[in-house]
Amino acid sequence: MKANVEIVLGFLGSGKTRFINSMLKRKELQDEAIVVIQDEFGDCQIQNDLNNKNPIVVINVDKNKEIDESYISGIISKHAPNRIFIEINGMKDSTKVINIFNTKKIKSICRIDNIINTIDTTSFNMYFRNMKSIISTHIFNSETIILNNVVKLDKKELLSIQKEIENINETADILKHVYITDGGISNKKEYVTTTRHGFSFFNTFLYSGFVLFLFIFLITMSTLNIKISSAYLDRFKKFYDVFISILIQGFPFILIGSFVSSIIQICISRDTFIKLFSKNSFLSCVIAAFAGLLFPICDCGTIPVVKGLMKKNVPIAAGITFMLAAPIVNPIAIIATLYAFPGMVSVVIYRLAAGILISVLVGLIMQFTTKNDEEILKNNSDIDACDCGFCDGNQDYSKNKLQKVKAIFVHAGDEFFNIGKYMIIGTFLSSIFQSMAFIGSNTYISNDSRISLLVMILLSFLLSVCSTSDAFVAKGFLRAFPISSILGFLVVGPMLDVKNTLMLFGSFKNKFVLKLIFTIILVSFGILINCKLT
Repeated sequence: MKANVEIVLGFLGSGKTRFINSMLKRKELQDEAIVVIQDEFGDCQIQNDLNNKNPIVVINVDKNKEIDESYISGIISKHAPNRIFIEINGMKDSTKVINIFNTKKIKSICRIDNIINTIDTTSFNMYFRNMKSIISTHIFNSETIILNNVVKLDKKELLSIQKEIENINETADILKHVYITDGGISNKKEYVTTTRHGFSFFNTFLYSGFVLFLFIFLITMSTLNIKISSAYLDRFKKFYDVFISILIQGFPFILIGSFVSSIIQICISRDTFIKLFSKNSFLSCVIAAFAGLLFPICDCGTIPVVKGLMKKNVPIAAGITFMLAAPIVNPIAIIATLYAFPGMVSVVIYRLAAGILISVLVGLIMQFTTKNDEEILKNNSDIDACDCGFCDGNQDYSKNKLQKVKAIFVHAGDEFFNIGKYMIIGTFLSSIFQSMAFIGSNTYISNDSRISLLVMILLSFLLSVCSTSDAFVAKGFLRAFPISSILGFLVVGPMLDVKNTLMLFGSFKNKFVLKLIFTIILVSFGILINCKLT
């Protein structure tokens, strides 16, 4: 029979030993042979007389020894326990200990029953600020999280800690160690399950079911081409056609961008990026401007990639340049533009040249107008650290490739859902604008190049068409606008639109985003107004 293993994580003084003692008192464990392995020693001691039938074996790990396969197998061979409690040193990498139990040899003799992380809520914020990588890894690896000393915090402080934990681990059970009323006397402490502040499973199920039903309904309406007599319903049909098409077109690129960002964060070291991007800001911008040829990502997917680059301390100039230029130099976008404007190669050349020039200039301006110590990423006290707990440059994945792959998928999923919600809101707004568009092929616009250019830039922002298909939309405005103004739609659209703006505000500090938007509009207008394309 395999031994059940309970791994207890947490910093010194967080209540690990006290929790183990409370477990040893449970009736269902009274008949079990139990071994407690302690790799850290605090004021509290294991009470080895709590078991009625079998003495509890307490083993203290020597300072010169590490818990490994041979150590665990030796203890099981010697003591033949039904259950093992392992109290891990809070400063050590819990992932390494957990990985021991994933090996074939250890799996055959024992299994992990639970991974518990005890947290002293009074010192949580201090530890989280100073040792975020370690504590995030503990939380991420946990199946159950115990919050101690909650009575010393007010409701707002406790809620803040709980939300921070839920951001890192959305599935772990969170328990509070509190007094409960027993016969009118509040003298008994118990572990009480907390209420999660994210979506409950039931709410998530209902929400997902509604979205799935709506999606199937809209697809069915489009596929069957149902004729609708009402003008309002006809306009609604146009809205959902546009909404679904943008989502179907954009989500794959966001998913690709999220995975690229995840791989950048986890697999590529900071030193590699330092070598790749020159210390010279201009040269790093030039490299970034043409990187889109190697990474054909739509404008929807560049933002998560740039977040990953920023976390690796890639220069702001290079990151912004890549974000703005990649959708324009995308080979698919180039081919689409050639196909949409046959016999007008100059449109493609001007689009590429103007796009690269604007991207480089905006990148350099943002670099020189942003302070060296200025924090630009949102919700990150340390832009080098990541809530998933796997993005620390000191993590060693060489011995466990599966753990590395797991980290990539976890990070990509977190990035995808974080960016995706802004994508949906942006798509909803841009679909409204497209379904209510009042400018058609017969609309006449003043010959004033400045007005027509501003109108096309505004339209590109509101319509939010993907860079791989915006050329076909732009072609429809040729009768109403001069070709030089159409260039504003083709160049500024991939850089700045409704959905991308919302994603930017969701990822970067508001001040930084506002400055970026102003710079893009100013530089773009200054360059495009001087493009004499005929």
